[in-house]
Order: sequence, then C-alpha cells, then structure tokens
Amino acid sequence: MSQINGTRIAVMTDTHAWPDAPGAFGGQGEQLQPWFETVYGTFLAEVKSQAPEILVHLGDFTCGGGSFDMPHEAFYAALERLNGDLRAVAPQFYGLPGNHDCPAGSIDYSFCEGLLGLAPRQGRTVDTDTARLVFLHSQGHSDEQRRAALPRDPTSGWIADAELERLDRSLAEAGDRPVIVFTHQLLHPWADPTHWRDIFATANSEAVLEIFARHGNVRAVFQGHAHLLNKREVTVGGKPICFVVAPSLIQYPMGWLLLTLTDDTLRVQYRALPLPELSEHSRIAAGSGSEWRAGELAWQDFTVTLR
Repeated sequence: MSQINGTRIAVMTDTHAWPDAPGAFGGQGEQLQPWFETVYGTFLAEVKSQAPEILVHLGDFTCGGGSFDMPHEAFYAALERLNGDLRAVAPQFYGLPGNHDCPAGSIDYSFCEGLLGLAPRQGRTVDTDTARLVFLHSQGHSDEQRRAALPRDPTSGWIADAELERLDRSLAEAGDRPVIVFTHQLLHPWADPTHWRDIFATANSEAVLEIFARHGNVRAVFQGHAHLLNKREVTVGGKPICFVVAPSLIQYPMGWLLLTLTDDTLRVQYRALPLPELSEHSRIAAGSGSEWRAGELAWQDFTVTLR
C-alpha cells in the first residue's frame, strides 16, 4: 500500500478531452470540446492555486470508445498529455479508466491502465494518515461483455470478481481508518430519480454494497460518469454512507470537488470553473430544464463525519 501524509484531495472527472475536436458533442452539443484548451487550462490553474496533496481523475479522460469516433492517434496523444499534465499538478495523482478510455471501436483499456499504473481490471488502495482511499475499477467487464457492446463501449459499469475480492481485503485490512471509495460509474442512484437511467449505474453494484455492509467502514463514495453534482446519504448495513456524484469539467455545471480530510471529518467543496459564459452556453445547448445538473446549494459545501 502507498502511504501519503496529505489531507487535501482535488477530484475531477469526465474531461472528455479531444484537442482540435471537429465539433461539440453530447446529445445537443452541450459538451465543450471546441473550447477544451480554455476549460482545461483554467482547471489546471485553479487546482494549482489550491495546492492539493492528491489529485484524482474518476475517468473518461478522453472521447475514446463508442459514439465519438475519435481517431486512434488523437486518443493516445490526449491520454498521454493529460496523464503527464495531471501528474505535474499535485504531489500524488491517481486515476481510473472510464468507459470512454479505450480506442474507438475497441474493448481494450490496457493503454489507459498502463499510464495509470493499474493491473487489468484492477484499481488500487492508498492510505493517508486519517483514511483509506480505495480506487475501484468499474471497467471490469469480461471479454464477452465487452464484445457484446461493440462497436460502442460498455456504458454501465461492472466490477470484476478479482476487484471485488481486492475491495473486500482492503476494507477488512483498513484497521481503524475510515474508508473513502472512488469509482467511475455509480454504485447507487442519485437523490432525484427523475432522470435516472441504468446506463449510469454499475450493473453489479449490489455485490459492492454487500461488501460495504459487511465491513461497515465506508463513509463516502465519489463517482463520475453522469455529468452532474449530486449528494445522497444512504444507510448500508446499518451505517450511513454519503454517495457523491462529481460534476463533469466539459459540460454544465463545469466544476470539480475539493476534499479536506481531518481526523474526524471530510469536508467537500464544489469548485465551479470561473467560465460563466461557457457554462451558460453548455446549459442552453442542453435545452430547457438542464439546471437540475447543478444540484442543490447545500451540496456545494458540506461535511461528512468519518468516525
């Protein structure tokens, strides 16, 4: 296990990077790939100003996988660029593959896994002074499951059996440390089910929740994939767990999360990128009623009790 003496963690997700993209993506062009350099440069400057000890990317670094048709050379170049840039921003960088972090028309996440220092279909566990961080790899689909999704990527998540076993060991060996879990697809539906679809879920999340219930030491879960800000507290195995969805950088509301760990608490602060005109452009492109993605005001700064 890695050992870190850090308390501030920056969490980003869904950059969907494609420098020099041919246009905006998403159902209505709400993703801001043509403005990627502005969005990404602004984020790097904002994170540097906060000086976190740890930087986490929850996946979908790029526009690979299905639906985008990103050229392979652009995919590889974007992944390498982000991996290098993000490692330079904070003393420690950790990431997870998202469903789009494979070349278009493929089922191969090995290039992304290699850049992130991960074994196939496996995440990692990192200890801080006050908490254990478990990075749960949710692109653990079998080769058969992956082939069935082609030519698209498998949009919903799947935790491989070996990754479930690793999670079980990590929680069992946590000692008196509370556990914080990071993953790409969602382990629990968000607070308002109105817009929920199964494509946002980890398909075998019940197996994960059973492990959480057995050990009772997971206090918070941070997830990406859905491009919105959301928070929900759920009782699992008689203990409360705070399930958080982190917003995308490439789509309204365009932001990231700053976590501050102390011995007893985890403070979560939403940090909007200071690009209001681009954020509004994305909101308008998405159509009427997209404001729900920004979540409630109370979700922009809250505290999770760890002990």
